[in-house]
Amino acid sequence: MKDHIGNRLSRRQALQVAGLAGGGLAAGLSLTNAGRIAAQQGPLTFPQQVAGLTRLADDVWVWTYGGYNSLIITSDDGALVTEPSSQFNRNASSLLKAVVASLSPQPVKYVVYSHDHADHNTGGDVFADTAEFVSHDLAKPKIAARNDPRSPVPTITFAQHLTLDLGGKQVDLHYTGRNHSDNSIVLHYGARRLLFAVDFIENKRLPFRDFPDAYPEEWVASLEQIDTTLDFDILVPGHTPPTGKQNVRDQRDYLVALMDTIRAAQAGGLAPNSPEMIAFVRAELAPKYSDWGGFDTVLPLNIEGILRIWSSR
Repeated sequence: MKDHIGNRLSRRQALQVAGLAGGGLAAGLSLTNAGRIAAQQGPLTFPQQVAGLTRLADDVWVWTYGGYNSLIITSDDGALVTEPSSQFNRNASSLLKAVVASLSPQPVKYVVYSHDHADHNTGGDVFADTAEFVSHDLAKPKIAARNDPRSPVPTITFAQHLTLDLGGKQVDLHYTGRNHSDNSIVLHYGARRLLFAVDFIENKRLPFRDFPDAYPEEWVASLEQIDTTLDFDILVPGHTPPTGKQNVRDQRDYLVALMDTIRAAQAGGLAPNSPEMIAFVRAELAPKYSDWGGFDTVLPLNIEGILRIWSSR
């Protein structure tokens, strides 16, 4: 992966790219607030480098800010961006727009929403002067129902597959079934052998909390479809560092192991969500997954979510 990823800018360099270093940093960015919180509550609980620009190819970058990754693809006919991700910091999408402008003189042509969850598409309004907004068919009514002017309703939607032309470059969007949501899509840029997938394939990190809005068994099938039908080397997740295709299989194996182990705990008579069940599942999964992000804190929530989904059938 090192050969593909290239050089990562420091936090200060990344902010300088966007013209927000020095005095501009104090104009509302969360870095300032984070410092105050740290002084009051102790050490920060997120990485010190909250902003960074990673170059994957001549025309592809990943902008990371506050734990969210946005993919940027440039062309002579305009740029494509994903994940405005400005729900928790109103400046995030404006900063993303400034970063894109620093990389290309062309306007943003497409903004791709990976799914309907507000933390990933709030802030898209900063691109409304030039961009079309793209999502899965099922995401559009959910975004529209929020009636949030900061999340423009998608203007281009699709059911299974859509090809976007970006100055002669082919960018493919695919729906691979229900997983983290019922409308999550992946972006495949075949020319760079790259896949962008959000929330349902992360880099060695447990799934989000108690699987809200999720479909675990179908999630497994979605990952298997991606593994067998899409050709790529670089995987860019929504929150964690770029990685490789093996991570698709690793994520699938974790979900299968989690559900199989919960079933084994049930068969052994352990009460749902009991300390005994949690300890059993943790002991079974620890040899392979103890170094994954969230294993110590999120695993009990993963167990709780699986049991809740099963009990609701």
